Amino acid sequence: MDSYSTTSSSTSDPTLTYGYLRSCPPTLEVGRTRGVRSGSRVSTLGKTRVGSWNIGTLTGKRIELVDTFLKSNVDIVCVQETRWKGEGAVDIKDYRLWYSGSRIARNGVGIFLGKLHKDNVVDVGRFSDRIMSVSLIIKEETFTVISAYAPHAGLSEAEKKSFWELLDEVVRGCPADHRLIIGGDLNGHIGVEAEGYEGAHGGFGFGPRNEEGRSILVFAIAHELVIANSFFKKRDSQLATFHSGGRCTQIDFLLLRKGELMTCKDCKVLPAFTCSSQHRLLIMDIVTRGRVGRRARVVQHRILWKNLHGAKAETFRATVADRLSVEGDNVAPTNVDQIWNRMTSTIREVAKETLGVTLGTSRAHKSSRESWWLSDDVQTKVALKQMRFRELITFGEGTSAERTRVEERYKEAKREAKKAVAIAKDKAYEDLYRKLDSKEGANDIYRIAKARERRGRDLVNVKYIKDEAGQSIVREDLIRKRWEENFSSLFGRDRPERNGELNDEVREYQNNWFCKRINHEEVRTAL
Repeated sequence: MDSYSTTSSSTSDPTLTYGYLRSCPPTLEVGRTRGVRSGSRVSTLGKTRVGSWNIGTLTGKRIELVDTFLKSNVDIVCVQETRWKGEGAVDIKDYRLWYSGSRIARNGVGIFLGKLHKDNVVDVGRFSDRIMSVSLIIKEETFTVISAYAPHAGLSEAEKKSFWELLDEVVRGCPADHRLIIGGDLNGHIGVEAEGYEGAHGGFGFGPRNEEGRSILVFAIAHELVIANSFFKKRDSQLATFHSGGRCTQIDFLLLRKGELMTCKDCKVLPAFTCSSQHRLLIMDIVTRGRVGRRARVVQHRILWKNLHGAKAETFRATVADRLSVEGDNVAPTNVDQIWNRMTSTIREVAKETLGVTLGTSRAHKSSRESWWLSDDVQTKVALKQMRFRELITFGEGTSAERTRVEERYKEAKREAKKAVAIAKDKAYEDLYRKLDSKEGANDIYRIAKARERRGRDLVNVKYIKDEAGQSIVREDLIRKRWEENFSSLFGRDRPERNGELNDEVREYQNNWFCKRINHEEVRTAL
C-alpha cells in the first residue's frame, strides 16, 4: 500500500523521470475537455463496464467479490494483490478468473470476465506476479486487457524500474489494431491539474503529485495513452481510490489509447461497494460497435444413466420389456429400421421416466455448485457478518467507545460466520468422502478430476482462431475460409501423390496411414 505523499511539483520534463521509458512520441495535442461527445451514438452501441480493484487478498472473498461485481454490473475487472500462489484459471459463479502469482503468497494479479465475455478469450499472457494480460473478442473487436500492480513506496528503485520496463514491453507487444485497456494499482499520485502532461492528464485529478505519479504520466505519454480517471469531473468520493487512517489518495487508474477516449463515457469510483477496508472499486464505461447480446442456448436435457442400478435398474428393465411386448402385439414392423426406431424411442422414454433427466446445462448451475454446502443457518450468519462490515466501513463521526463497539460487533459476527461455514463444510465433505470410498464412487472421482482439469484451462471453449500471421480472426466468413484452407493443406491438394508424382519406391510401401508396410519376416519374428 502506498501512503499519502505531500511531494508535488508544478511542471517537470517528462523525459527525465526515472529513465524507465526507452522512447517518447512527439508532442501530443491537449486532451479534450469534459462533456465533448461529438459523433457519439450511444443509442446504437453496446456498453461494456471495465473495473480495477486492489482487493487486498482473494482468499475468503471470492463469492463476496463476485456478488459485488454482479450488483455493480461490471463485465471485466482487473484485480491486484490477490496473494494466490502459482497461476491458473477458476470459475466463480457467473465469472471466470485468470490469475498470476508467485511461489509465495505475495502480490499477485488477476482478471475477472463475466458470462458474456469469458468464452471469447483468445490469448492469456502471464508475465510476472505484477503484470498479466487477457485478449478477448467483443463484437468483432479485439480487446487486450492488462492488470498491473506497481511496487509501492518504500521498495527499491531497481524493483520499480524493472516493473515499468516489463510493462513497457508488454504494451509495445500489443498490436495496434487491438483496443488496449490497462487497469491497476499503480501506486502513484498524478495530481489535480495536468501541468505539462495535457496529452495524458485530463485536468480532473485528486491530491498533489509525486515522483511515482510522474512516472505514470510519462509512461502514458510515451505510449499515447490517457488516464480515464482524470477526464471526468467528479466528487472527491468518486475520485479517491484508497482510504486509510482518515486520509484519501488516488493510486488506482484505468488507461486506454488516446484515440479511443471518445468511446469512454464515464469513469468513477463506486464508494458504496467495498470488500476491503482501504481500496475502492474503480469502473469505466466504454462503448463497442454493437450490443453484446446473449446467445440463444438450446438446452438439451440429458438422461441420468448414472442412476441405472439397484431397484431403478430392475424397474427400467421390466418396463421396457412390457412396452415392447405390447407394441409388438399392436404394430407389426415391416423392416429392420422400424424395429430399431421403435426400440430406441421406447428405451429413451422409459429412461426419462425411470432415471430422470438433468434440469439444464451444467453452466446454468455453477452458482449452486459453488456454494452447494451452504445451509440456511450459514447464509444468515454470513449476511449478518456482511452487514456488520458495512456498518464498520460507513462509521462516521463518533466517540472511540462507539467505534470500539461497532468493531466488536463485526468481529463477533465474523467469528460466528467462520465457525458456521467450517461446520457446514466438514459435514458436507464427510458425506462426499463416504460416497467416494464406495465402489460406485470410482467413476465420480474420475469425473471430478476431469472437470477440475478442464476448468483450470486458460481457454476452455475455443471460438476464434488465428491466421498465419498470428492475428485473431473474428468474422465468421473468414473463420470458415481459414478452416477450408487448413483442411485443404491437410488432405493433400498439394501432396505429390495426388498429382501422380509418387515414385515407385514410395508407392511400394504406401498405405492409408503413410507408414512403411510390415513384411513377413517382422510378423514371423513377432510371433
